[in-house]
Amino acid sequence: MMKSSGKHCHSPLTSPNLTEMNLSALTTKPFRHYLIGNAISLHGLWVQKITIGWMAWEATGSTAFLGWLAFLTYAPPLFFGPFFGVVVDRVNIRKAAMTTQSLFVLGALALLVVHLIGVSGRVSLSAIALYIGVVTSAQHPVRMAIAPRLAHSNQLSSVVVLLSLNFNIARVIGPAIGGGLIANFGLTAALWFTIIAFIPFVLILSTLRPRPNKAKTQTSMKAEFTEGLAYVMRSRFIRTATLITGLYSLAGRGALEILPSLADGIFQRGAAGLGTLTAAAGIGALLAAAAQILLHGPEKGKMPKISIGAAIIGPLAVAWLGNFGQWEIVVFIVGFLGFSSTLVGVGMQSAIQMQVEDHLRGRVMSLWIMVAMGGTAFGSLLLGGMADALGLALALQIAGISTAIAVLLLLFARRIGQIRESR
Repeated sequence: MMKSSGKHCHSPLTSPNLTEMNLSALTTKPFRHYLIGNAISLHGLWVQKITIGWMAWEATGSTAFLGWLAFLTYAPPLFFGPFFGVVVDRVNIRKAAMTTQSLFVLGALALLVVHLIGVSGRVSLSAIALYIGVVTSAQHPVRMAIAPRLAHSNQLSSVVVLLSLNFNIARVIGPAIGGGLIANFGLTAALWFTIIAFIPFVLILSTLRPRPNKAKTQTSMKAEFTEGLAYVMRSRFIRTATLITGLYSLAGRGALEILPSLADGIFQRGAAGLGTLTAAAGIGALLAAAAQILLHGPEKGKMPKISIGAAIIGPLAVAWLGNFGQWEIVVFIVGFLGFSSTLVGVGMQSAIQMQVEDHLRGRVMSLWIMVAMGGTAFGSLLLGGMADALGLALALQIAGISTAIAVLLLLFARRIGQIRESR
């Protein structure tokens, strides 16, 4: 059993090359174990995402319903995220991680059951999507609090980059596995794959001993939430980085939640086509994560310029996606959306993480998650509704252009504020 002292962070893998390439967190044995369990689980997560999306499309053929399911999955952090952020800063983080992962296993079992008994319609899929959303709203602040505490405090940027790389490798491979399983063996095989992939992470989490939270407090949960919110509101830097993430999510990530309507509704490519589009987004995201490994990590107090550029160009790519054209062009644009999404998400998350102490990390990052996932929730809901009412092409064009303008206005307002403060 590993000890919780700082000694557990050393390993024979330490080398200047790893540190220089933003891979320094790999020198920490507990974090490496976490990364392995997380990788297995993430493949199950992406297969589940493909599966539930395809089940919804087969049942309804409605882009609006796809948007509704995405909303149910991503909206709960708007309501429960800050609460769970406070809880995470108060509880045993390892037990919290084991609990949320176990709840994901139960959700996957429920999805399998409704499929096997033939009741996978609007009501049951909506209920399961909402359940997954609530569990996710707890799991996100948990993972953002536990992972940095499995490595040295000076390895935060490396932790974020490696977790992003892990996520995006699964984002490439998982959809291909899911599409292949559905096309060749049916939905049941894909659903069983998800369940089996979720379980090992629970076992690995049980062996980890994260760095303890030394800043214990006896104040009320309301007071702790207020403290975290006040911390964010006092920081123009954290506010701006959080809002940029949310604005990008409206169009950039929202568009990625209605891919079944592109794959099958427009191009009639079926489950395999959905797997291709989702994998294309994953390849783009993987390339972005790899690029960030080679780049220097963000400087404290500075937002990465490449992430700011992606927050503007990404929504314009959504507008371009509305022109449809050839299948190959659509695949390329979706890949670029995956690329820009990762640049924005990882860049802004890393920049914020570097500003925050361990005892505030759960609360501050839960607010970031609330805005990021809330943007995705409302973006997918609005895109789905507009697509059914106005057509998918016009919906994507309106969402993309308006979001790019909003990001530019936010950056302009920040610049004006900085000029006033410097006088």
